[in-house]
Amino acid sequence: MRVLIFGCNRLTTSLVSDLAGEGAEITVLGGERDCLESVGTHPGVRVVLTAEPMMQDYLQEGGIDHADVFLAMSTDDHQNILVAQIAKQIFNVPKVVCHLGSPQLQVMYTALGLDVVGYSFGLLQDVRQAIKG
Repeated sequence: MRVLIFGCNRLTTSLVSDLAGEGAEITVLGGERDCLESVGTHPGVRVVLTAEPMMQDYLQEGGIDHADVFLAMSTDDHQNILVAQIAKQIFNVPKVVCHLGSPQLQVMYTALGLDVVGYSFGLLQDVRQAIKG
């Protein structure tokens, strides 16, 4: 399974640890150099430092054309929505999961067909369940 993750933070670090143990090929895109260095130590994990707002070039450099799963996991709801829609509508990634902190946005984008996860005690489990569908 090829997984592309947008955003590097504590959630991403936990997801990478979990998914790397299952043998997934993972690429993480983000502007947080320390976080990227940390997740890049896992076998099978590639990182791409993004120096400016998210562009389609970064998605292509990260391998979105061949991704089985795209996870929008940054701390910015609006960036997550944007890149999740790009992954789903333009690149036709089979499984797209979008993390949103705002309950109002969660309801609205779930209604538009995105797999949305929000903040919860079982967030990692929610993401795993969304990936497996």
